[in-house]
Amino acid sequence: MFKRLLAALCAAALCAAMVGCGKTDTPNDQTTQEEQQGETKTVTLYLPDDQAESVVPTETEIKVSGEDEAADLMAALVEQGVLPAEVAANSLTKDDNNNLTLDVNAAFAEALSGSGTAGETMVIASVADTFLAYYGAASLLITVDGGTLETGHALYDEPFTQIFDAAPAA
Repeated sequence: MFKRLLAALCAAALCAAMVGCGKTDTPNDQTTQEEQQGETKTVTLYLPDDQAESVVPTETEIKVSGEDEAADLMAALVEQGVLPAEVAANSLTKDDNNNLTLDVNAAFAEALSGSGTAGETMVIASVADTFLAYYGAASLLITVDGGTLETGHALYDEPFTQIFDAAPAA
């Protein structure tokens, strides 16, 4: 009888301990959830003007995950209508001389090819000037799936420096 009573008490204590170990939202759990969702950050995007003559620096709020800021910047350019939704950043690397290499998917080259010469120039300028300013980089080389970016209008095998010398947004 004593063994059964002891076993029952142990089982009850084990059940109580398991219920007590359930996950609750503590301040640390909330911080982790916020970090996973990303923080909101004010950034300057360089967006084509209405006449397709230059890009205009425009401050906007974006979600930055911290893990893949290049993807966050590309998503912001998609949201602003500069790039189609299919375009994505594969990777971004920075060398010791502050030069960036942005590798994008094939949808980027397809979007450029279908945009005409002026449209192509505006998209390239928007992406290049946005990334150069955000990272404070000296140059940006854009590649497609690890290879050279080529459209029906141009072969982009050299890195870009700032394309438009735009004044800061008012």
